[in-house]
Amino acid sequence: MAMKNVAVVAGLVAIMLLAACSGAPKPTLLAVTLVGPEALPTSVFTDPALQRGETNYQRYCAHCHGYHGEGQTGDSAATTRAMGMKTVPAHDSTGLIWQYADQLLLRTTKEGILNSLNRYPMPAFGTTFDDATIMEIYAYVKTWWTDEQRAYQAEVTRKLQEIWDTLGVETTPESPFATATPAPGS
Repeated sequence: MAMKNVAVVAGLVAIMLLAACSGAPKPTLLAVTLVGPEALPTSVFTDPALQRGETNYQRYCAHCHGYHGEGQTGDSAATTRAMGMKTVPAHDSTGLIWQYADQLLLRTTKEGILNSLNRYPMPAFGTTFDDATIMEIYAYVKTWWTDEQRAYQAEVTRKLQEIWDTLGVETTPESPFATATPAPGS
């Protein structure tokens, strides 16, 4: 058995050497110029909460939702749709998330979206971020929305909280999601 393994390894090494010595063109390496931290782009925001939101969005969200909130685009989106699956939504003004209340955005971000129709399911960030940090990310995202979209979303958020208050739905920092409490005497 050991001789067989030696023969396989020797064969692989021979193939690699032949490939390396062949007349095949060598790949062109790109020149990389390193720059110091002072040359890197900085945030245009002066509000520390927006700066943190921008940093966390770029670090944790942008690779799926786009570095400018554009969502899944181009060939990737076309392929996903051709498979009958949902694309990664945009977070900018062309998307739909401005139609949802903060309470629902917070819950979705904390719990993630594990839907079999999603080619790229969204992971849960409830153990990564606290509620305040998630809302800083959304404060940054909201900078891409129109004034009308921000006003509409603020009103939807207010109305949902009003409904929850009327129904006696309670939320706590430990459980920020709506949980019905029985009415007294029931």
